[in-house]
Amino acid sequence: MGTHLVLFRDVQGHAVALEDRCRHRNIPLSQGKVINGKIECPYHGWCYHADGNIAEIPANAHLSERVYPVGISSFHCVEQDDYVWVCLSNQPANPKPVPFPNYAESGWVSFHMKTRFNASVDACLENFLDCPHATYVHRGWFRSPTKKKVEATVRTLEDGAEVEYFEEPRVKSAVWSLLSSKKASMKHTDRFIAPATSTVDYVFSNNVHYKITSSCTPIEKNITEVYTVVTFKVKWFSHLVRLYFQPLSKLIIRQDVNILQAQADNVKKFSGEQFSVIETDVLYKLIKQWRLAMHSNHEPPIAGEERKIEISL
Repeated sequence: MGTHLVLFRDVQGHAVALEDRCRHRNIPLSQGKVINGKIECPYHGWCYHADGNIAEIPANAHLSERVYPVGISSFHCVEQDDYVWVCLSNQPANPKPVPFPNYAESGWVSFHMKTRFNASVDACLENFLDCPHATYVHRGWFRSPTKKKVEATVRTLEDGAEVEYFEEPRVKSAVWSLLSSKKASMKHTDRFIAPATSTVDYVFSNNVHYKITSSCTPIEKNITEVYTVVTFKVKWFSHLVRLYFQPLSKLIIRQDVNILQAQADNVKKFSGEQFSVIETDVLYKLIKQWRLAMHSNHEPPIAGEERKIEISL
């Protein structure tokens, strides 16, 4: 969101986030070093406490915080699921960050991906939670077009929305051939959790289960850093499956990067978005409504509503 941060650990080992500039000559503190839980500027050695207040000015040792009280902004941090989450405020975020489901639980195997998209958070979230695009963008890897009619149920939730698909096709797919038996039934649910998280959840009747959870960080309006955790349980050979599934997942997400880049380039060529929204864009409107409501302090969509639609995949 255009805020440049320096992160380090204080003397107790807690994560600290400050704005990445020295008050003296605006040098990036991220180029400095940490000494006894304080960050030192590489230019003139000014030091800062974890709260952003100045701890030391070496060239003017007689100056104190009482004489020179102006420090730099500090931001609240939470460590969760092996990530540092920064709230762009000096107050704790409420609610806390959305956890990555089943991460580090016994019997589950996880891996991480970090991907930069030249796209907005809205565009990324819709892409991750859009089934129809997978039959073309990820043809053969994740899905292939079959024209089969699939029933889906869309629900509004207290923290976002979800869509559940029933009896969807699983032919000509490298992912399905690895993870599921043709005889096993599948429950597939895509969920948007406001403001910026998506979860894709697949449960099979043969005790295979995997989830793809992505948390979107807006770097700028149309640049998004996406932190993805893929978590799965495939009987006793989960760690072997990871050797195949991890590089495949990176290939699939790279295809999403490319298609959203193509979209962004053409939006720019044609002077802005000129989208058509149809019923089978199942979560598009709800994502837009939720995020707009949060930005403008308006009421989000009412929870508890449900509708059924039919999609050809």
